[in-house]
Order: sequence, then C-alpha cells, then structure tokens
Amino acid sequence: MTSFWTIVWLFLGIGSLIAFGIMFYRLRKSSQRISRSIDPIDQKIKGLRLEVSALRRSRYDRQRRLKQDK
Repeated sequence: MTSFWTIVWLFLGIGSLIAFGIMFYRLRKSSQRISRSIDPIDQKIKGLRLEVSALRRSRYDRQRRLKQDK
C-alpha cells in the first residue's frame, strides 16, 4: 500500500512540474507577443515626444526673438 501512495505522489509531482513548465512557456510566449505589439506604440510615442520638443523649442525661440525686437 505504501508503494501505491508513493507512485501516486510521484505522478502528481511529475504532472505538476510538467504543468508549471507549460504554464511558464505559454506565459513567456504571450509576454513576447505583447511586447511586440507594444513596440510600435513606443516608437510612435518617441516620435511624438521629439515633435513636441521641437515645437516647444521653436516657440521659445520665437518668443525670444519677439522680446529682442521690442
């Protein structure tokens, strides 16, 4: 009877290890898919930040020139 329970616990342990392995594999794949979908958004945000900083710089330059003209 002891060997029966040992075999049951062994199968449960091996099954749980396999389940955790599959879970971590699928989690890694989904995180890669999410990061690939977020990457274009990050690129657009970087471009918009550059554009906003350029607009701010040109506005500051224009304000400085107007103050010098007065």
